[in-house]
Amino acid sequence: MKTLYVFEYLKKKHRSTLRKLAVLNFVLLMLIFFSIFTILISADNIYKNVLTNERLSMVLINGYSKNGEYQYDTDKIKRLPNVKNIVYEYDVSLSIEADGETDILSALSFNPTTKEAVSFEGDLKENTILLPERFKGKKIKAYDGEVEPLKANIEYYKGEGNYFLKDYSYLSPDLYKKLSKQIKIGENYDGVRTLIVNLNKTEDIYKFVNQFDRMFDEEDVFVYYQAQGLEKLVANSKLSFLLLVVFQIILFVVVAFIYRGQMHTLISILNRDLLSLYLNGMSPKDMIKQFYRSIDKMNLKVYIVALLFIAVLGAFLLGQLPGEIILWIGGTAVGLLLVLVLLNKWFVRHIITKRMKKELSQENIVSRLRN
Repeated sequence: MKTLYVFEYLKKKHRSTLRKLAVLNFVLLMLIFFSIFTILISADNIYKNVLTNERLSMVLINGYSKNGEYQYDTDKIKRLPNVKNIVYEYDVSLSIEADGETDILSALSFNPTTKEAVSFEGDLKENTILLPERFKGKKIKAYDGEVEPLKANIEYYKGEGNYFLKDYSYLSPDLYKKLSKQIKIGENYDGVRTLIVNLNKTEDIYKFVNQFDRMFDEEDVFVYYQAQGLEKLVANSKLSFLLLVVFQIILFVVVAFIYRGQMHTLISILNRDLLSLYLNGMSPKDMIKQFYRSIDKMNLKVYIVALLFIAVLGAFLLGQLPGEIILWIGGTAVGLLLVLVLLNKWFVRHIITKRMKKELSQENIVSRLRN
């Protein structure tokens, strides 16, 4: 009698148990696949779009005391940890007429800090106004705070700008200096100076806000932040990512233990048959090898179904996402699945080898023969 025939027979005899193993193995494979993929995408999203997003690494701060505007000690602020640079200046008002329609925009000087709030390459030439993209292609007339015509070069940046500097315009340093001289506090201007603190990374906001708060007595000065809530977003992003990883690991361990338990159950059921094979001269090593081959042959179908499932999912996403992203996802998915299949084969072999070595040990065989 050929060994392969014996295990094929056992395979038919215990079809329902083997089917459960196949389903569990498929679930385990897909669970690991989508867990790793979700973690990779979440990590990339949190890292790029939150923690290292330069456009979010700014804090707009306004402060008032009992006497009105609060004067910040900018040198002290610059010395705080994680501070890259700061801007401390008044907004300049501009009237922008575009195709006959007038908009009032706030303007700041174009400098290394405000440059990071917009998508604009290079520096501004002298006597230049930088406007949001929505004004591009329109006939533009600019007026200063006293509604006098302003002859200046016009440039445009992409989009609408940073979340708290949305729709701001920016002036070349020479033009800002010229227009800021028109500001007369209490007469034609009732605002306060804008303090923008640019940090090294967005994730530094939480630490900065706590350090900044300790610089003031709440009874003497009221300080509020345009980034208020962002520090919570940073902290929550890190926490949610950590919880995601922990949850996926727990889920993986639970399914892996269920699969391991089912495999142990199957091998225990086969005890009498394995003992017969042993008494007929088949070595434990050969039994382990042949049994694993039977299980591996069954798992081949699992791997093919997993590949087809991912292919169908990829086809569905083909019309939903840009081509470059699909190529990246597709290449990563195939590579990841290949690695997981190899790990899965090792995992199954490890469970079978360890359990069957225990079942086919001399002590167990002698004990069963006595019974």
